[in-house]
Amino acid sequence: MSPPPITSVTRQLSRRSVFEALLHRSPISRADLAKVTSLSKQTMSEVIDAFEQQGLVRPVGRTRGNVGRTAVLYELSPEGGHVLGIDLGAQRLTVALADIAGRVLAEADEATDGRGGGWALDQIARLSDRLARDNHTHPSRIRSIVMATPGVVNPRSGAIELAPNITGLDHLNVVGLLGEKLGSPVVLENDINLALLGEIWHGCARNVDNVAFLALGSGVGLGLHVNGRLVRGENGAAGEIGYLPIGGDPLQAESRPQGCLEYQIGATGVVRRYREAGGRDVETERQVFDRAQAGDAVAASVVEETARLTALAAATVIATVDPQLLVLGGSVGARADFADKVARLLLQLSPRPVEIRTSILGRRAGVVGALSVALRRLHDEFFGVAELAATLPLPPPARRGASQ
Repeated sequence: MSPPPITSVTRQLSRRSVFEALLHRSPISRADLAKVTSLSKQTMSEVIDAFEQQGLVRPVGRTRGNVGRTAVLYELSPEGGHVLGIDLGAQRLTVALADIAGRVLAEADEATDGRGGGWALDQIARLSDRLARDNHTHPSRIRSIVMATPGVVNPRSGAIELAPNITGLDHLNVVGLLGEKLGSPVVLENDINLALLGEIWHGCARNVDNVAFLALGSGVGLGLHVNGRLVRGENGAAGEIGYLPIGGDPLQAESRPQGCLEYQIGATGVVRRYREAGGRDVETERQVFDRAQAGDAVAASVVEETARLTALAAATVIATVDPQLLVLGGSVGARADFADKVARLLLQLSPRPVEIRTSILGRRAGVVGALSVALRRLHDEFFGVAELAATLPLPPPARRGASQ
């Protein structure tokens, strides 16, 4: 297949440069757009006129020039296209709707349906439909949907594997079924990978190319961003560090379904070890950590051991990928007191110091990361140029819109 005519490529490059300027500099006049993009005034007017006809931009007022002339100011229109970000967690389901400029229009979360499988997929569809309806968004405007999910997506069956904390997803074509329910193709990505991308876009890892995100909560996971790129591995399973042979016998039957490390330091492992050590009347790992802070000696020993095993896993990651920054996230990992313990232990384990930060976004990290990928896909759909390897930079963090 022959390459497109140079005029088509040039036209698309002009559209792309104008869109990027609008994305990062709105509101802005045509004259200033021409200066920023180095396009002629005629080309600029043609592009803006076309954008207006497509509903991509809208006028938002006027400004007065030095000699008394006024100029129309433009910004990207919220109606230009919408994206949906979904974070399916073992405990919480979060859905967010954003416009083409990355402004969050609405966000909602609720407890994940404990029955898992098809019930969880129906719940996603209901919550997504509610957000769209409440914000008067027709499904056809939602051009890109990305969902964060634990485990790994099987590219052949569409099932989600290695996700023991949500049952029934390994026997369903999750990709196909969700696409049918939401009326648009859905891209699935590992939840820790997306939490990492969320922190890079709006969180504690902005402008850092080499980042490791270690999440500890219901499960244990790792996201890697190396030399500016997300690391997925051959089968998309890079970062499944719950299976590291740390903390116990990796061959014992009890630990094999979820992995040796996760069996020990995942939420159920923390609770189980506390009970086995003589602790009573706890249901969640948060209660164990709270008791440790209150002076419970048994809880304190369990927390110390959890920090030690986490530090061993982190040292393994540091020695393997040499990150500039290690981010700790998840309901346990993001606790400042726990992160301090891990940091102190790492000083003894790692041959060189690595900066450690706790997640800023908390449990929103996954849905923010899902929105970032959905936006990139939408922008590439509208303004991608096959001859360019680079993608459009995402807009800077904006204030959140209405929450549901």
